[in-house]
Amino acid sequence: MKNMKTGNPGKTVNPVNPVNKILPLIFLLIITSILTSCYSVFSGGTGGLVVDAESTSVPKAGIASVDVYAYMSKSDWEADFASWNEGSKFTPSASYYGHTATSSDGTFSISKLVWQEEKPDFGKDADYTTVYLLFYHENYGLTKSSSVIISDSVSDTVYTELTAVRKSTVLNLTFEDVASASASTNTLYVKVSVPQTTSTNKDAAAKTYDASITGNGSITISYPRWQSQEDKNDGKETCPEVTISYSESADKKVWFGCYNADNEDADYAFRIDGDDFDSGITTIKKTVSNPSYSITLYGKSAELSLPSVGGQYTASGSASGDQNDDGLKVCLLGKDSSGAYSLDFGETTTGAQAVGTGGTEKHGTFSALGNSYTWTDRNYKDKYSTADFKITVYKADGSEAASKEISLRSDASSYTVQLP
Repeated sequence: MKNMKTGNPGKTVNPVNPVNKILPLIFLLIITSILTSCYSVFSGGTGGLVVDAESTSVPKAGIASVDVYAYMSKSDWEADFASWNEGSKFTPSASYYGHTATSSDGTFSISKLVWQEEKPDFGKDADYTTVYLLFYHENYGLTKSSSVIISDSVSDTVYTELTAVRKSTVLNLTFEDVASASASTNTLYVKVSVPQTTSTNKDAAAKTYDASITGNGSITISYPRWQSQEDKNDGKETCPEVTISYSESADKKVWFGCYNADNEDADYAFRIDGDDFDSGITTIKKTVSNPSYSITLYGKSAELSLPSVGGQYTASGSASGDQNDDGLKVCLLGKDSSGAYSLDFGETTTGAQAVGTGGTEKHGTFSALGNSYTWTDRNYKDKYSTADFKITVYKADGSEAASKEISLRSDASSYTVQLP
């Protein structure tokens, strides 16, 4: 029998590698999966009402200007909520979210939020999903919520009650002039500094509020409602000590804050001394404990109007005098820093004045001396200032005819002096 051979003489036949057969199949499966695993994209909206949880009206009062943030990613929602620090302004970090703010009645609407779904609940035509919400307002803090929305519609179903974490108080300020016991006519620049710290936010910067007030006015301030969770549980609300600074709104300041006999000396001394007069700023601290708080702040002028000085000079000393007493110069002098009477506070001339209806004349009279003049006193401690002056009458030849020292009070309107 002859031997049988197969294949080509001199060549070796390699067996087929099984991997080479599997790789094309895997590649085909991947391509098929990609082509058949398509996502459907949907959009929908959300809306509703945000109200004050402590409102006593029916229905509860809506809250205006609440920032509403809508997230499609739960992890982004939770991360942004966790990143917020009490007392700070909320700023989202997520790359995608919807945003709006509530209107004056507390309503809001976000019309289009987009999401994708591999297996829609109602096929490719419709779907629903959860939207994750954050509500932020300075006075209410940051609050979480969630809602279900349906594609191609705005689900106006959100109802959220927020509890205020801050308190707002109206400071009613009256600036009283102690000299007149009435509201000051000076316009004052007022600044109120309000602490914002709590047990969990000890480094919070104070808030400042300012206004220009003439006589009386109001400033609304805001501060944390509770110092701690324990205080909140106990219903113990914050009573902050506010710092109030005020000074006259003028280039030349003449009206300054003073005590109202409420200091140790029980007087009306200025609250500022020495060089502090250059700034004119008076600073006091008050504890605020009421929803509407009235504060009276006191002051007085360091520049005082001179009372009108009048009277009569008669060389003979008679009540009617004579013509020789007329036409003489009368000067009002004040003390300088050394105590000498060298400061000029005006002059006038003596003359005749008719008395009654019979034509009788009174000679040597003068009036309105010192009108429109002022003097400065930064040290007086009463409601009024007293200063020493000297009235001098000069003869026609310039020599002194008579003089008299007088004390004038700033709260008097006029003085009558008889010389000699």
